[in-house]
Amino acid sequence: MISDDRTAGPVGFNAVDTSADPGGLIRFLDAANGTAGLTAAKHALLEQLNLGRARAALDVGCGPGIDITKMARLMPDDAHVSGVDISETMIAEARKRTASLGPRVSLRTGNAADLPYPDRAFDVCRVATVLQHVPGPARVIAEMARVTRPGGRVGVLEFDQETAFVDHPDTKTTKIILGTFADAMVQGRSGRQVPRLLRAAGLTEVTVTPGVNLGSPQFFRVILRDHVARLADESVLTSQRAGQWWADLDAWAQAGDFLGGAVVFAVAASRPV
Repeated sequence: MISDDRTAGPVGFNAVDTSADPGGLIRFLDAANGTAGLTAAKHALLEQLNLGRARAALDVGCGPGIDITKMARLMPDDAHVSGVDISETMIAEARKRTASLGPRVSLRTGNAADLPYPDRAFDVCRVATVLQHVPGPARVIAEMARVTRPGGRVGVLEFDQETAFVDHPDTKTTKIILGTFADAMVQGRSGRQVPRLLRAAGLTEVTVTPGVNLGSPQFFRVILRDHVARLADESVLTSQRAGQWWADLDAWAQAGDFLGGAVVFAVAASRPV
């Protein structure tokens, strides 16, 4: 549950180091990672990546290292996990969180669209909730395919923000808010594109595991807070209408009637031998 007003929302991950509140972005990732649907989707993806037989794996856009420890635990004792992120702040946090793994982990800054690794360097390459923040998701997937060895596995976990839903008495205002939310992201519809992009990168045996991630009322407030405020600033909604929408949402939540979430896709594929 998120109740801290200092927690940032889901935008700004392409410029963490220049953000006014990089710590808030880290708190957002930690809170999102605690939701049951996202946890289940990540587990489903890891199961499909054959990490038990991997000698080297890469987490693209590793953020504060949330998933690196899980990956390492599924791999042989002498296997190695690398993590890359465009943010120095995220890499510094990841180093703290994975320090107990010692030389089994290496972390560095780098661009997901131009990965700083040689061809065929990894048995497994995965990325989670990153493509929605990058302007060229096809380029990122092509780079992941490049650094994966023949016979290796590539995994992508991504939301499709246009599938976001919330039960609310004001259906017209809800339609405006949620209908424009995907456009507020860099690539808000990237989740549905992943299978096609994997095939376009020459990968095969593509499997798609969809899931629904439900969020708490507090989590939805953090996710939508800045977006709703922007709609009011741009006169798409009046401030009064936006305020009433939040008040109605809070009232339904207090009555135990809140339900909201979005679809998340876990997609895995193989690089042909």
